[in-house]
Amino acid sequence: MPRQSSGLLFAELSEAEAAMEVRDGFIIGIFNYCDSWCERCPFTSRCHVFAHRAEMEARLDPQYAAIVNAPARPEEVVPPPPRWMQELIEEMNDACRNPPSAEELARFQPRVPVEHAPVNARAKEYAFRTFRWLQVRETSSPGGRDDAYEVVSWFHFMIGAKINRALTVWPDDDDELVSSDADGSAKVALIGIERSHAAWLSLVERDLVSAGDAEPFITDLVWLGQELERIRPHARAFVRPGFDEPDDVARLLASC
Repeated sequence: MPRQSSGLLFAELSEAEAAMEVRDGFIIGIFNYCDSWCERCPFTSRCHVFAHRAEMEARLDPQYAAIVNAPARPEEVVPPPPRWMQELIEEMNDACRNPPSAEELARFQPRVPVEHAPVNARAKEYAFRTFRWLQVRETSSPGGRDDAYEVVSWFHFMIGAKINRALTVWPDDDDELVSSDADGSAKVALIGIERSHAAWLSLVERDLVSAGDAEPFITDLVWLGQELERIRPHARAFVRPGFDEPDDVARLLASC
């Protein structure tokens, strides 16, 4: 998921870290630190983002048009925003009509610190080299994919995206909350690195990829994992809403 700049995301983070929060049947913040692989996720029924995506897809499907376009029931009608929210919206509109100068934008531009640039660059390099390898393999082996191949394919760009988010400095935000978000992003990246590493090894063990072909990709993944753990040493301890709270999830399912 792309980073959200509103306070809502960080409010959800702090609440989720204290204890899993459920609102209207959805686990708050679960979509912030997932791998976006909805087809393999056991929490889609508890995810707001998946629900919104399913609703949008339904709106585009003529078969469900009558359902999604049905008039809202009285209890579902959203009341008009309060006066304070209207004023906030007006202030935001005014800010859009008067954009900041180039100097102000540069001052508040998120960036990856120079000392972490090699990690960010190598993650990007891994993504593009894997992408090129996947394209060649699809052309030469059109007979289908197995699970290890699917894992490599799914995570090759996500690893770079999550590493970039974990390393990016956001000068306009609260340091403590940004650090927590960076640890969560780093944890997702580490999970993707480990799953990709295992997938490459599986491909080699089953003679689907030669050891020589896989070695540069595995070397990248090992190096990226070590560097990311050095930079974000507390990432492993980050508690992702839902995914790292089995007891709370069990209680939620038992209450249904």
